Amino acid sequence: IEDHLLKRRTIPLTSLGIISTFVAFLLTMRSNMALGRLDEARKAWSKVVLHTREMAHLTSAFIYPSDKPLALMLARHIACFGWLLKSQLRFVSEEDIADVVNTMLPNKNDANYVLSQRQKPLAVVMRMRQVIHYMGKQHKLTTAEEIALDHTAHSLSEIITSTGRIRASPIPTLYTSHSSRLLIFYLLSLPPALHWSGLDGVSTTVVTWVVGFAMLGLDELSHIFEQPFRLMPMYQISKRSMLAVADAFTCRPPPLSGEKVDDEKTSQKQLTTYWKESDAIQVSDDTME
Repeated sequence: IEDHLLKRRTIPLTSLGIISTFVAFLLTMRSNMALGRLDEARKAWSKVVLHTREMAHLTSAFIYPSDKPLALMLARHIACFGWLLKSQLRFVSEEDIADVVNTMLPNKNDANYVLSQRQKPLAVVMRMRQVIHYMGKQHKLTTAEEIALDHTAHSLSEIITSTGRIRASPIPTLYTSHSSRLLIFYLLSLPPALHWSGLDGVSTTVVTWVVGFAMLGLDELSHIFEQPFRLMPMYQISKRSMLAVADAFTCRPPPLSGEKVDDEKTSQKQLTTYWKESDAIQVSDDTME
């Protein structure tokens, strides 16, 4: 009885080392998957500026010379795209996004249409295609111009799909729960194994703290990176997208030699007023964020 009950038991570090190999492998795999999601989200979100700028340039070059009010209406929708996609990925309240849309779309019919849709960024893409169809039907666009505009609209729709896929398909919970359980088991078994191997109490405590801090920190980082849109600077990218759209109309190149110039007296400033002073003060940076 004394040999079986009173004999000092030990946990061999060799067997615990085998478990630590599995723990390290699972944590590394999870961290790689989380970083892969973050990288994919950054690439997809960075395309917002690229494709909204391209759409604004094409609108300024193809539609603006033929129908200025229609081009500027479309430009306002394009400028909203980044903010609307940000609100969809960050679960912004309807009241906050309504302030932004009502400010950037002064026409109430346009604003109400966008706000009434379940997927508001797709409403902007639908508006783009409606304008493209209308201009083509009026024979104000060539076939090549229609294709270029529709291809850019498709790229914006693709951004909505790719970002939505990242948000809606996290790392499987079974993988996460199994990694967490194995990690907890390892950390609970580590102190007695170190102490019974000959380390004193202080050394055992320090080593356990260091190992636990490293592994639990790595596990927490993978949890944070699992939803990358909570970390990314979406406000700055949305603002850059809006400014790029505005630049496409306020910084138009001078006419070419021999190019027919419209003699309309409406000033460029009047045609491209995106933010009236009275409207801009109603939307704070906190709301846009």
